[in-house]
Amino acid sequence: MFQRLLLVALFVVVAILVVRSIANWFNRGGWVGRGRSEIQGSWEVVEPLGRLGRAADRIMRSTLRLEEEDELRKAAVLFDVAHRAVEGLPLDPAELRSLADEAPETIRAGLFREEAVHAPGWLLFAADRVQDTHPDMYAYEVKRITLSAYRGIFPSDTGTDLPAERTLAPVSSGTPPDVDDRYGHLGNLGAEYVHDAAYASLFSCAAESLPDGAMLPLLRLLYETENEPAPDQGTPVDELLARYDERLYAAAVHCMMRPESTNLYRPTAYSPALFRLIGTWPRSSAEPLFRAALESGWNDCVRFLPDAGWARDLRTVFKDSPYGAPV
Repeated sequence: MFQRLLLVALFVVVAILVVRSIANWFNRGGWVGRGRSEIQGSWEVVEPLGRLGRAADRIMRSTLRLEEEDELRKAAVLFDVAHRAVEGLPLDPAELRSLADEAPETIRAGLFREEAVHAPGWLLFAADRVQDTHPDMYAYEVKRITLSAYRGIFPSDTGTDLPAERTLAPVSSGTPPDVDDRYGHLGNLGAEYVHDAAYASLFSCAAESLPDGAMLPLLRLLYETENEPAPDQGTPVDELLARYDERLYAAAVHCMMRPESTNLYRPTAYSPALFRLIGTWPRSSAEPLFRAALESGWNDCVRFLPDAGWARDLRTVFKDSPYGAPV
């Protein structure tokens, strides 16, 4: 009887060891069961996070070019936070707050939306850490490889993209024109601008003689009124700006890269009305601005791309954008 019980106990122990071995094998390979995180085990930072499986480890090392274990761990933690937010999986609130405190102030504001974990903000945090490891790499490329690695590890999260940037990505700009005192007030007129004498006087100028000093105020006016109905009388500001053609380039870049300098306060410096104008410019001026816009996540701008080969090529180049494919 005793020998029989001993054999049963031994069988149970062996069965437990076999089950654990199989589970560990799945974990090391990055296998994921329904409702579980692709990153297994437990990090000491945010519970429950853990060691990367082999596949995930390989993706992060090759795509993000991270070699140090600490760098891998930091990126993996942020990836798993984002994934758990998407899937509604549990996170330790206290440890999560501690982790959020490590983020730069500009990124910290986007980690939560009404106290809920905001996955795109945590992915932006991960990209920022990758950028720290590769300070000489172009910012857009860092974000692209960060999202590529994340999507490779969590293929179910392909709809999670980075938020658009507030300002335009770096682009050759030239020197913006100074504001002529005669036209400085135009940007503050609002919907009644068509009745302003200085505004009306600009229409008596030939296109090539339109004053440079009116460009920035007119662009601000465009931003301020683009969502309002077109005026019943007079000429809309976009039609006046269209007469400048590509002469507007430096002033437009200035508004998009430094919106605070022209008192533009909005979530992003993207303007559909402005890109409608840019889409009519020659390729030499239009292409750099559309490329920079797509590098900023301003995907809506593709609506205004001309029907040209270079424009179709841009769509292809940015099909794996960290901000989502422009359509």
